[in-house]
Amino acid sequence: MKYLSLLPAIIIMIIIFSFSSKPADDSNQSSMSIVTEFLKIYENVSNVQYQAETKEKIENTLNHIVRKSAHFCEYALLAAALAFHLYIRKQKGKLLYLLPVVVVFLYASIDELHQLFVPGRSGAFRDVLLDTTGGVAGSLIFALIVINIIGKIKKGRTSSVI
Repeated sequence: MKYLSLLPAIIIMIIIFSFSSKPADDSNQSSMSIVTEFLKIYENVSNVQYQAETKEKIENTLNHIVRKSAHFCEYALLAAALAFHLYIRKQKGKLLYLLPVVVVFLYASIDELHQLFVPGRSGAFRDVLLDTTGGVAGSLIFALIVINIIGKIKKGRTSSVI
């Protein structure tokens, strides 16, 4: 029961692993479907119609952005979930924010290694760096939440008692 707060991080790790287990074509098709729908909506709202060649270039650029943003965001969530677990477990100081980043770096490294064995995928150290940057962002966001919101709540409780 005392490790229940680790469950969100474990779920995020499973989700990351399952996304990484998709062959490259399937993964690309998933993100490209998001891009295609987004571009359709944009064309309808803005009343702009792109030529096929221009549309393909835009879709490829947006697809790259969607894929890299997903990397960044999923690892930011993982770091925040890990920091949450450490916070619940009463971890204090720099380790509360640094340990999740270290775990994110290690998990991202293992994930990129895992991708070497998935058809059409490859492992890239630049993705590890992007994932780790997401982890730093997630840890910093969690720190701001803890320091600002939770700190003010605790301060409000103690000042009303005095």
